Amino acid sequence: MPINFTQIIKDSWNFIQNEKLTLVKLIGLYVVASFLIVLLQSALLPEQIAAIVLNQDGLPKNIPDELISNIIAFLLSKQFMNLFIGAWCLVTINQVSRRAFMSLTSSFFASLKRIWGMILLSLLIFIPLMIGLTGVFLANQQNISPSTLTMFAMIIGIALYVRLCLAPIHYLLTESSLSESWKTIWYAGKGRLSILFIFCLLIYVVMPMIENILVSLSINIFVEIIMMVLIAFVNVFSLIISYRFYTLFVSKA
Repeated sequence: MPINFTQIIKDSWNFIQNEKLTLVKLIGLYVVASFLIVLLQSALLPEQIAAIVLNQDGLPKNIPDELISNIIAFLLSKQFMNLFIGAWCLVTINQVSRRAFMSLTSSFFASLKRIWGMILLSLLIFIPLMIGLTGVFLANQQNISPSTLTMFAMIIGIALYVRLCLAPIHYLLTESSLSESWKTIWYAGKGRLSILFIFCLLIYVVMPMIENILVSLSINIFVEIIMMVLIAFVNVFSLIISYRFYTLFVSKA
């Protein structure tokens, strides 16, 4: 039976309507994380450099080594915080869906037990894509067209990432090992790459586009706080969709 994305979105919306208290808690986690990231940014980065880093523009030359270390520390800390909050929310959504939720504290420790393996698995499936992206970046820096080998590596990297994108979620929500999670999602994805590709477009392209639109609407501190809450809602909704898709995808393998 094919997976119906419209039905997944409807079911995800029903989850939000039925679990309003849980929704508020999860949005709260993202809002707190956003404030912590702002505090970390103000502590580590000068205002001009922070604007460049957040807008993903090219960094100016001749940056002091200490500032480069601060930029790396900020980006790694921000990425880890986002990954952990996402994992924490996913575990909570899983527990609520299974009627096994006790508190955010219990889901926190459940996430903490699996987060490092989840990060490692995420890195492993991203490495082939990163190789292709690096080749394209270097070609652009030299103002030349990417080689055929680079483009081939890029295509293979995208295909592998799409095929295994659910492996970190499977590892996080089950007691499976890294290799078992890898194998489970690999075999579940046999002949279903197009479905996974649509899922990746929705979660990694459409949802971030919505977030970017909301960010662009932040014209003052009051509106920025409202947008922060809305972005948190989009993140939580995206995780609920991911969870619904994952459970259907694995059950129908």
